[in-house]
Amino acid sequence: MAKILKSLQSDGGFSVAESTIIDPQRNVIDVNTLKVLNNSNDKTFKKEYIAHSELNNTSPSVVMFPGHVVEADRIVFLNGFFLGTWEGYPIVEWTANANSPILSGTLSNHGFTTGDNITIELTNPAYSAGNGSYPVTVTGLSTFTVELPAALDQNNPILNETYEITSLGSNWEYAIKIESAILSDSNNILTAAATSNTVVKDNVPLGHVWSIAPDVNNTTKELSFATAVSTNGSLELRGTGIKWSGKIEIVYTQRGY
Repeated sequence: MAKILKSLQSDGGFSVAESTIIDPQRNVIDVNTLKVLNNSNDKTFKKEYIAHSELNNTSPSVVMFPGHVVEADRIVFLNGFFLGTWEGYPIVEWTANANSPILSGTLSNHGFTTGDNITIELTNPAYSAGNGSYPVTVTGLSTFTVELPAALDQNNPILNETYEITSLGSNWEYAIKIESAILSDSNNILTAAATSNTVVKDNVPLGHVWSIAPDVNNTTKELSFATAVSTNGSLELRGTGIKWSGKIEIVYTQRGY
């Protein structure tokens, strides 16, 4: 039996499950993904979507979700604007000799100068008497000391403890623009052909290294972005971890013509 096809028409917009998708002014709103097709070439389209990931103590490296599946013999041009945020204070690893008020701290590329004042909060409540503001004495690119009014333990050395530097603030952001081209060959093997990064804001806490880069999974044949962090302390003392969000635009087409 023949089917009669009719175009979708609506004077008041269009909704799904009582949520407006297209309003009466023809604005497309509240959609997870927007895909624009090329009528003259069904293998070419443009797609925009939002992806997320969250890094924590258990998962310091995560691929953003969702990804995008790529077929064989395709080329995908990617443009993305990404923002990573974290709530917490830079964390210093420290030790102290028995009956010594001097805390020897380690914090990669701290950038301090001898005489700088920092306010510290010791992670272990047993040593909270040491909380306060102190000048630092620099001993290396990643090492320095602070001297407390009194020793925290008169009889034993203190090893592998941490404190937070609360005077440096607790809100951190990293923003970056990424452009990339992903190739798929005749065997559907995905490779990143070229990538360009433009850092828009670099406000990463001391002791952290944040990274994000295009990622291809040749098991699932998906492309996405891999996020990762390395740090000498917990990501969850104050918040739940580093949250990444990205606005991604894909132009997807056949390889060659």
